[in-house]
Amino acid sequence: MVLDTTILIDALHGKQAALRKIIEMEEAEETICTTQINALELFKGAYLPTKSDEYILKIKKLLGAFVVLPINEEAYEWFAALSASLRSRGESINDFDELIAAITMTNGAAIVSNDSHFMRIPGLEVISY
Repeated sequence: MVLDTTILIDALHGKQAALRKIIEMEEAEETICTTQINALELFKGAYLPTKSDEYILKIKKLLGAFVVLPINEEAYEWFAALSASLRSRGESINDFDELIAAITMTNGAAIVSNDSHFMRIPGLEVISY
């Protein structure tokens, strides 16, 4: 299972639905992952003027609890093909989310997210929380 930025942010903010879903996955002994791209998104948000050093430490602690999947050559190609396919259908999503989907799919995983645009991606299992 790959945790998308939505569930990670909700967990950082103590939202019960996100925390329950993560606990449920842990109890089921699922391998819980996220991607380098999700980590980038979290840190980007952490450096906004309203965030603090304490928030950055919370992000580091959270990311340390999960496997962080890297971008690799296989994901490059999946990303390119996926992006072109979505664009040709007039259904593009942002590049970061297309890349997160590519990394998720190349690792044979499902994504846990409340972003409905992931549903546009053929073959990607999307689990909401």
